[in-house]
Amino acid sequence: MPDPGRGVVLVGMPGSGKSTVGRQVARILGRPFLDTDQLVEEAVGMPVGAFIARHGEAAFRDAEARAVVAASAVPDAVIGAGGGAALDPLSRWALWHHGPVAWVDVASEALVARLGRSAVERPTFLPYRAGHVATVLAERRPVYHAANLRVDGERPPDVVAREIVDHIAAVGTGRRLLDAEVARRHPIGPTSTRVVLGSGLLEHGAVGEPTPAGVLVVDRAVARHAPHLAQGLPARATLALRGGERAKRISMLERVLAWLAAQHVERGEALIALGGGTIGDLAGTAAALFARGLPLVHVPTTWLAQADSSIGGKVAVDLPTAKNAVGAFWPPATVVTDVAALASLPVTLRRDGMAESVKAAIIGDPRLWSLIEDRGRAALHDDEAARFAIIERSVRLKLAVCDRDPWEAGERRTLNLGHTIGHALEVAGGYRLPHGAAVAVGLRAVARIAARRGGDGTLPDRLDTLLADLGFALTTAFDPVRVRDAMGGDKKRAAGRQRWILPLAVGSVTEVDDVTDDELDDALSVIHA
Repeated sequence: MPDPGRGVVLVGMPGSGKSTVGRQVARILGRPFLDTDQLVEEAVGMPVGAFIARHGEAAFRDAEARAVVAASAVPDAVIGAGGGAALDPLSRWALWHHGPVAWVDVASEALVARLGRSAVERPTFLPYRAGHVATVLAERRPVYHAANLRVDGERPPDVVAREIVDHIAAVGTGRRLLDAEVARRHPIGPTSTRVVLGSGLLEHGAVGEPTPAGVLVVDRAVARHAPHLAQGLPARATLALRGGERAKRISMLERVLAWLAAQHVERGEALIALGGGTIGDLAGTAAALFARGLPLVHVPTTWLAQADSSIGGKVAVDLPTAKNAVGAFWPPATVVTDVAALASLPVTLRRDGMAESVKAAIIGDPRLWSLIEDRGRAALHDDEAARFAIIERSVRLKLAVCDRDPWEAGERRTLNLGHTIGHALEVAGGYRLPHGAAVAVGLRAVARIAARRGGDGTLPDRLDTLLADLGFALTTAFDPVRVRDAMGGDKKRAAGRQRWILPLAVGSVTEVDDVTDDELDDALSVIHA
């Protein structure tokens, strides 16, 4: 039997039988059963279908999120979650921490037949066609696949219920909250990348499928303060290095390559990078070069690495006058992101990564912007649910952009928002300015340029308010001449012209190459201390 102090959650597509099976699970266990769709109907005073038709799906999702909070607050309850309830990362956090999660899986053809026979109206699935249902199932699979147990829902409900009851007792406390397989667009190596996000993944063995075995490059601080993270990885040899921007030197790259040779690493063995973005960049560059390409596994332990640098496959080291100037496109085979690893970090390091999440929100996710406005400061401190949700939304945005433009031929350049000036500030200051602090003031600078060109005139003030609330300094000391010189070595220049990403509004950016010296002078004056 399951732990009497934990509930049980059932997820799956509409028509999969979650409510029927869930009621039987609740009867067997002697627990209350709650259906989130029913809770929504009770709250809004009408059937879900009618509510969506009158108020729209967005209003329904808001009501559904409130229903999830209410259901998750009932101790030991068995919850049947609406088909899309778990898509919201905050709702998923609540559901997955309520207790073990079972995915009631039914093939799309069977779902269509069931939906056609059901008296319950589901307007978001009309017309009931296999192709449409299969598309939605594919979109939701990374969420459903993160469940602790997957059961065949095409069998009799009592059989499915008994299987759930018999198996959930062994579920541990670690939570795998997203388990996605995305295209790895590179001619060498595997064709897909597995991206796993969760809490307590390594410490509690909740990653699921085996992580590729190989050798490990780890940040010394992580090895010292969180040895359990390394112990959860299948590495036959370990190289501990000091992290930070100084790790991204050609001499350090040579050291890692020589170590790989001394360990007789073979081409099929993985190089696992455990640490922040600098360790990930260094190890990733070595993986791209050694034996003409080793499988790369990212296990990021900082907010910056989890939300940004571990995603997308750009790896690089620095030159004295140019950041990330020597590198490659080398997408990882696996990314394992455990937000629990951030708990021991000081707020200053968490804030360093938050700048990349603010960037992602401006590029294309207004809901992420609202989430950061509402709960960003709490996420930097003790709100782990918001922390996870912000990081996941950042990851999803970057995954989508990189999938559409893997080689940075167009749209992917938007991910450089705030980085043109930000990187120049880092270089000009000898890499003493933290990356997140540099990006934050870089965002302020380009927001000024965009507003003066006709973009959203309220964005600069809104951005300043948000950054200040998060604890960022709005200005920094620098030599404008040295910053301009550093921008001359920016790798995004084309035909001698500097490319700029400018924010037109929250969720909308554009690329230009005609920013004038006067505009740049004005932008630098705004951020100069």
